[in-house]
Amino acid sequence: MNLTTATRSPGKRLLLPVVMILAILILGSIGYYFLADGRYSPGECAYMTAITVSTVGFEEVIDVRGDPLLRAYTVMLIFMGTGSILYLLSNVTAFLVEGELNQYIRRLRMENEIRKLRDHYVICGVGRNGEHAARQMLIGGFPFVVVDSSQETIQAFIDSSQSQVLNVTGDAKDEQTLIRAGIDHAKGLVAALPEDADNIFLILSARELNPNLRIVSKINELGARKKFMQVGADSVVSPTSIGGVRLFGEMVRPGVASFLDDIIPETSEDLTMDEVFIPDGSPLDGKKLAESGIRERTNLLVVGVRGHDNNRFDYNPGPGFELDKGMTLIVLGPRDAVTKLRRMSGGAA
Repeated sequence: MNLTTATRSPGKRLLLPVVMILAILILGSIGYYFLADGRYSPGECAYMTAITVSTVGFEEVIDVRGDPLLRAYTVMLIFMGTGSILYLLSNVTAFLVEGELNQYIRRLRMENEIRKLRDHYVICGVGRNGEHAARQMLIGGFPFVVVDSSQETIQAFIDSSQSQVLNVTGDAKDEQTLIRAGIDHAKGLVAALPEDADNIFLILSARELNPNLRIVSKINELGARKKFMQVGADSVVSPTSIGGVRLFGEMVRPGVASFLDDIIPETSEDLTMDEVFIPDGSPLDGKKLAESGIRERTNLLVVGVRGHDNNRFDYNPGPGFELDKGMTLIVLGPRDAVTKLRRMSGGAA
């Protein structure tokens, strides 16, 4: 299913022939009235135009037999009216035969589904980088909408992932496209457009529409990082830099690289590294790590804790480490156990 600006609604597709027919009826009635020197009422002229355009063959109310100009005018109306009606019927037939009706109904359903979304993610650009981000969303079961200017690119992702993904085809930099993707109710946005300038413009638009949005952007030039942060990005990722680090890791520390592969969601269905936030009023608030029951009840290993300021990390916290609301636990273990821990913490699963 695709929500696209390129696909016309039935109203727009049928609008032109309907307008043409109405114009012929109105102008035809006016023409009869003046050509007949006002001898017939506007209603009679409209009736004469209708039976002429539709070629139904009812009795004429305007006598055209003795007036060559009226007869020629009537013949012209017949051809114009017949052509307009055939044009309308061809559009209706094409709309039904070509499957556009089903596509339009699916699009309306998708629009409704997107409007219902809350705290979802918007991935702008499903090319080389955005595609992998979208796959991670699928594997993790997160609600998201993909946005791309190419319907073919979106369809290629849907085919490869074998999933019916909510999507919008359009320019991600356009505010109306972002609104159709539910940006006002979204939790986060991934800016993965090919060019840095496009991503900067996208960030500006998204930040204006939703000031509370978390925005993560792809960046090509590392020197532009400051500009990205200034316009509203919360974090930036350089695929080139990450690729270089990975190449180094595979060469120098292959064991570590293999371990990281095992905890990347895309390559592992069981083991994962994730984060769990401790909200206000959580049962874990104020408890020591050894007393929390995390290890015993979930089999998760707490490898780090991020403090309230989101900058300070405590790595490998000991049994006496005291948990507090506002902290974020970095955990390693079974994927389903992370959901269980989120329930334990009193947060959203």
